Amino acid sequence: MNTTPITSKGEQAKNQLIRAAIAQFGEYGLHATTRDIAALAGQNIAAIPYYFGSKEDLYLACAQWIADFIGSNFRPLAEHGEQLLSQPNPDKAAIRELILSASKNMILLLTQDETVNLSKFISREQLSPSPAYQLIHDQVIAPLHGHLTRLIAAWTGLDPNDTQTILHTHALLGQILAFRLGQETILLRTGWAKFDEEKAGIIFQVIATHIDLLLQGLSQRS
Repeated sequence: MNTTPITSKGEQAKNQLIRAAIAQFGEYGLHATTRDIAALAGQNIAAIPYYFGSKEDLYLACAQWIADFIGSNFRPLAEHGEQLLSQPNPDKAAIRELILSASKNMILLLTQDETVNLSKFISREQLSPSPAYQLIHDQVIAPLHGHLTRLIAAWTGLDPNDTQTILHTHALLGQILAFRLGQETILLRTGWAKFDEEKAGIIFQVIATHIDLLLQGLSQRS
């Protein structure tokens, strides 16, 4: 059994390479060079084949890192939701609070400078999907998307498997993602210098209002 601590020199080198690779791949896709990735990581270029094999293998390792990162941030909320939805008559107030908590968590992540490269990586994969996106999708995006759809369906009385319910869920997520993808527009229109904790709170208040409008509107239609 391998008892090497995770803070070993090798693990540190791998983590540095992955973080540098996410930045380079997010900016240039697979046109990014291993030389530039190694230089950004402060590692010898030979470290990439040593730890990962090929550049394509490194790309998949980045996708796995992103999947693990997203999963670690949202797994507690997903587990809470599973417990809630397993009840015969889940409390609607608790469902709403969980939807709000998940949205707030996403807003906080998407307004941090540290997650810009991650967003660039996923955005590239959304527009030009590769096996890397399928990995992220299967492991975290599809389960979390489906989980949120079930919560919205439980509150509104809609069918969670209906295409319209799935699209409404995606539209809600799109409102949150717009603050990342349209970041420069928001900063210029509001006069904000940057996103910070205070600005994230203001954004959350807006999204919370939209969530209530969505839930109430869909409930009336159902």
